[in-house]
Amino acid sequence: MSLCYRIAGLTFLLITATVCCLLWLANLQMHNLFVVYVQMPHMDMGQNEMTFLHSVHESLIWVGALFIILGFIASFVLAKSITKPLQALTQGTEAIRQGKMGIQVEVTAADEIGQLAQMFNNMSRRLAQVEEMRRRFLADTAHELRTPLAILQGNLENMLAGVSPPNPERLFSMQEEVQRLTRLVENLRDLSLARLHKLPLHKELLDMNQLLLRALDMFQPLLEEHRLVVVTDLTQKLPPVYVDGDRINQVLYNLISNAIRYSPPGGQLKLRTGRQKRHNRSWLVVDVLDTGTGISAEDLPYLFDYFYRGDEARSRETGGTGIGLSLVQYYCEAHDGWAEAHNNRDGGACFSIGLPLGGAEIKPVAIDESGVIV
Repeated sequence: MSLCYRIAGLTFLLITATVCCLLWLANLQMHNLFVVYVQMPHMDMGQNEMTFLHSVHESLIWVGALFIILGFIASFVLAKSITKPLQALTQGTEAIRQGKMGIQVEVTAADEIGQLAQMFNNMSRRLAQVEEMRRRFLADTAHELRTPLAILQGNLENMLAGVSPPNPERLFSMQEEVQRLTRLVENLRDLSLARLHKLPLHKELLDMNQLLLRALDMFQPLLEEHRLVVVTDLTQKLPPVYVDGDRINQVLYNLISNAIRYSPPGGQLKLRTGRQKRHNRSWLVVDVLDTGTGISAEDLPYLFDYFYRGDEARSRETGGTGIGLSLVQYYCEAHDGWAEAHNNRDGGACFSIGLPLGGAEIKPVAIDESGVIV
């Protein structure tokens, strides 16, 4: 029951009970003593009259005192029922201030205080998740940076010590590590900007089918190496989307490379585009389907978390850096879109992205001196 109704109902009951009891007692005293009074042989104000008045006043005083006490007890109980969960929330807030994330308070009611406690518990759990993600992000970032740096340092030390000559093959290997470090740092920068909703976007009207076919063409050698059959189901005459071509290209590259990575040799890769109605909006949807082993139920909620790898034993070469799908999600959200994943009914996984369609997204924009849309 709502706290407002509880206070109003209790106050109403107290007032009603007080008035009813006062009326009943006054009526009882008036009836009994007044009958005796009118039966007396004289009508002067005597002892009986005084006794009557005194009895009435005394009864009212006692009744008033009784209900004052009852009102105090009821008010105390009501105040205690309100302040006890508030005290628990205060203690929980202090615990969070001290760094104890994930603290939970007991929810004992479904009123406004109970809803506040439930929202506090949800916030506390979310803060604990964010803190865990932050710690894991720092640890994984350090790990991802440490490995190529250690390789570079080892090679340079060997060259300086004369252990190994600086031949082209070794220099090329070092260059690959430098390029991987550069890509990782750039991706981390973009990921941070996207999370803060400060990612610069150079939007223009583009044909999604053309973007998808162009991305697929870039992966043709890799597709032939894995002997994958590509099936395209592209809806024709799709309206153009107002997007940043470079960011969406990276989204498509990440999805296609992910599908290739987890498809068995001789498997099938399917690319599909279409329109979809969701939440009273029109979306252009791109689906990338593979015929791999699918996604386990344990991994599914965390696929778009940065540095998440379902198979910890997976090597760096086959597993990537672990932030590709995070970039997919944040790039789509930067375009007011979405990204999701699920398992196919016939096996394999399906990754989908949605970008908004409609005139609302195609509007004049302000461009600063550097050419960034603001």
